[in-house]
Amino acid sequence: MDDGLKQRLVGAVVLTSVAVLFLPVVFEREVRLPVDTATRITPPPQVQPLPIQSPVRPKDIIAAKDPEQMYQPDTDAPVDDTPEPAGLNAEGVPRAWVVQVASYNNEAHAKQLSEQLLKVGYKAYYRRAKTAKGPMVRVFVGPKIDKQSAWKIKRELDKTLHVESLVLQFQP
Repeated sequence: MDDGLKQRLVGAVVLTSVAVLFLPVVFEREVRLPVDTATRITPPPQVQPLPIQSPVRPKDIIAAKDPEQMYQPDTDAPVDDTPEPAGLNAEGVPRAWVVQVASYNNEAHAKQLSEQLLKVGYKAYYRRAKTAKGPMVRVFVGPKIDKQSAWKIKRELDKTLHVESLVLQFQP
């Protein structure tokens, strides 16, 4: 190819690319619209402070427990193991205390638990009782003349059997 032809072709490409880049700038009319600088945000409301009196807390409200402790049984509840003087009740029978260990619908279960307690050394027995839920068989340990010793047995049985037993007044 001829050198002159090459130079003409390169010149034509350069002029065409310059024209493509700069001609739109020459013919473009930039429309500049005025910008409204006034704000359309409403001013903040005027708030008047109100005087607050010191809060009055009622005296009979008890604060709630922590969430972890809320649904746990209250093991620190005061236990009524105060000693009571020995004496007679209204029927002339000596005042005594028993520990109710469990209540069953089935007499065989009550008999099995009372035999298990007898083997360990507790004076256990069971009785039938009529309740709102139907006939039940209750297992007792005792009686004890001293209420404190009944509470001691209750604590021992609660630990070993994983139950929540009751200390009740003995009814012959």
